[in-house]
Amino acid sequence: MNAPRYSHQTFEVSVITFREDDSWTALALEMDLRGYGPTVAAANDDLREMLIAQINFAVQMGHPESVWNRAADEFWRMFEEVRREQFVAEVSGTEPITDRIADMVPLSLLALKHGDEWNAAHA
Repeated sequence: MNAPRYSHQTFEVSVITFREDDSWTALALEMDLRGYGPTVAAANDDLREMLIAQINFAVQMGHPESVWNRAADEFWRMFEEVRREQFVAEVSGTEPITDRIADMVPLSLLALKHGDEWNAAHA
């Protein structure tokens, strides 16, 4: 029996986090998955868990490509607008907007391969 092989993989996901009423939504644009929470950190943590679960399921089913499901164009435009505003604020020394955040979020996976079976876990 072969020992499991471990490999570290990092994927960057475009995430727009925005306020909706009294809560926050974090949206992974490439996968059209959302996380929710009372704070930015909570929404991003929820999204990270959703991404890991979705990727794990897709890989186990033999269809890793199925996780790619582009979000609506309006969210991609929002992401670009907010990234531009964040850049301008950074280089000009002004305060950035705080009700929308755009970032490239690294998703670290610890992929465990044992035979033909894959498991992915947050590293």
